[in-house]
Amino acid sequence: MENGITENHLAETGEKAQLQVLQLSQHPVVRQLGVMIGIAASVALGVAVVLWSQSPSYSLLYGNLDQKDASEIVEALTQSDIDYRIDEATGAIMVVSGQVQEARMKLAGQGLPHDDSLGFELLQQETGFGTSRAMEAARFHRALEGELARTIATLANIENARVHLAMPKQSVFLRERKKPSASVMLKLRSGRKLEKSQVAAITHLVASSVPELETTAVTLVDHKGEMLSGPEETREMQLTASQF
Repeated sequence: MENGITENHLAETGEKAQLQVLQLSQHPVVRQLGVMIGIAASVALGVAVVLWSQSPSYSLLYGNLDQKDASEIVEALTQSDIDYRIDEATGAIMVVSGQVQEARMKLAGQGLPHDDSLGFELLQQETGFGTSRAMEAARFHRALEGELARTIATLANIENARVHLAMPKQSVFLRERKKPSASVMLKLRSGRKLEKSQVAAITHLVASSVPELETTAVTLVDHKGEMLSGPEETREMQLTASQF
C-alpha cells in the first residue's frame, strides 16, 4: 500500500517538474536567451568555416634533402619572412602555393640547396595549357633522375651523385623494342670507397625504379673515372643484387 502511494507521489512530482520546465521555456526572457545562443553558435560556426576556407594551401618546395641543406633552407626562409611547413612524415619543406617560385629564386641566390638537382618537386611547377604529353614525359624523366641522385647521395661514403637514364621510345612492334639503360656518376667522400654490396644495392635501386631496366644495364662510375659496375660484371652483380 505504501509502495503504491510512493509511486503515485513520484509520478505527480515528475509531472509537476515537467510542467515547470515547459512554463519556463515559454517565458519570453528564456526564449530570447535561447534565440541569442542559437545565433551566437551559428555566427561562430560561420566564422570557423570562413577562416578554414581562407587558410593558405601549401605546395612542395623541396623534398628528400640532407639535414644540412634542410636546416639552411629553413633558416633562409625564416630570414626572408616566407611561411613554411615541414611534413613530419617525409621531412619535405612546404611553402604557400603562391610563393614557391619566389622562395626558390631567393634560395638559389644564396646557393641553396647545395645539391641543385631537382626531384619530384619539378612536377609541381606550373605548366602552360599547351604542354604536350612528350614534354610531360621529359619532365618526369628529369625528375626521376634527380630523385634517384638525391636518394643515392644520402648513402654512406657518397658525397654527390648524378643519374642519367636512357629510356628509348617504345615501338608497337615487340622485335623493335629497346631496353632502357642507366649511368650513375658517384662522387665519393675523401678517403672512402664502396663495398661490392653497396655497389649492388645502388644498382638494384636504380634498376627497380625504371620499368624493364635490368641491373646489367646499370653502369656505375666514380669521380676518378673508375668503373664500379658494368656489363662485364653481369653474373656477379646479379648474384649480389638477388640478396636484396
